[in-house]
Amino acid sequence: MDHKKLKNYILIQNLANGLASPFMSFLATVIGVPNVGISIVSSASSFFSGVVQLPLRRVRQVEQLLKFSTLLLAVLWFIMAFIAYGNPTMYLITYVLIAGIGGANSFAWALIMERLSRGSRGWVLANFAFYGSIGSLLATLITGVIVGSNYVVMHYVFMTTASLIFINAINAWSIESADPSDQVITEPLSMLRSNRKLTRFLLINTLFAIVWSFAWPLFPLAQVYLLNMNVEQLAIVNVISGVSTLVLQRFVGRWFDRNRKLVMFLGRFLLVTFPLSYALANNVYVIYLANTVAGFTNSVSNVAYISFVYDNSEDRRTAVSLYNLFYGVGTLIGSLISGALVTVVANYVGLKDSVRYMLLGDAAARALTATLYMSV
Repeated sequence: MDHKKLKNYILIQNLANGLASPFMSFLATVIGVPNVGISIVSSASSFFSGVVQLPLRRVRQVEQLLKFSTLLLAVLWFIMAFIAYGNPTMYLITYVLIAGIGGANSFAWALIMERLSRGSRGWVLANFAFYGSIGSLLATLITGVIVGSNYVVMHYVFMTTASLIFINAINAWSIESADPSDQVITEPLSMLRSNRKLTRFLLINTLFAIVWSFAWPLFPLAQVYLLNMNVEQLAIVNVISGVSTLVLQRFVGRWFDRNRKLVMFLGRFLLVTFPLSYALANNVYVIYLANTVAGFTNSVSNVAYISFVYDNSEDRRTAVSLYNLFYGVGTLIGSLISGALVTVVANYVGLKDSVRYMLLGDAAARALTATLYMSV
């Protein structure tokens, strides 16, 4: 399989996604999507992608799945640009569809990466994540500079996203298919019963997903109502995170190959930084500083947890789909609870204080749950 073609693919795909994806929850808040809807947008890419992956594990030609899902993503982003943006209901429906097709796309990519990374998980996965981060970083910066507080410009951003993904779909047609004959498909329940180590990891990861995603609907509320941020400032946050990730990605990949358990723990534990920063910050510069930590946490997320799944299962298709399904269900639960709870609590203490208190509670929950990774 041509590594150069795959690196070009992930570079362009992340360039396209980086133009729009970091801003979707923020924009949902701006255009008036209700709190529960913001919760769904925040967790859509995790939950709906996880739901579609389990039935797809029997697809033999994953390269074909990658190609067709890329093409469908281009169509959906065009719909977002011309029809959905500005209409809260259509915006929510279209983004859910994007998340679902994106799940099929990421599933195909994960299976391709599993093949390529055999023998050196940390290094190979970190190397491809590095190329992906370059594209995402550049795109996010461009969107922030162009849009600022003029949110109507997002129509053109979505059109550009769609066009880039369409070009990538054409390029992806030259990726050759590999022989899938080495895969044996296992029933999910059978795998969960027979592989106790993997099952324990999935349960711990799901519990963490609940407390992790609890803050996701709170972040855009904090950005809009506590810190009065605009798209340009949000882009700077993502650029700081991206630059930090580029600097640390390969180092973390090598470290993971030497000390997996410690890296998995620290990757989760340091995520307390973000709810704490939004809860306590009195200006956006605190958020900028806090996001330097994202380089480490992003790098670990790009490599560590999926590597554990790869290395502790014989049927990687079912294992990867279960990993994403469990994680997706966890994120939906956490986000929906948060979106509903902030509405209730705001009736008693006001929206601003309710967001602050809930973010502080989530930081404590993240720290506590992260310790469970030391037992996997």
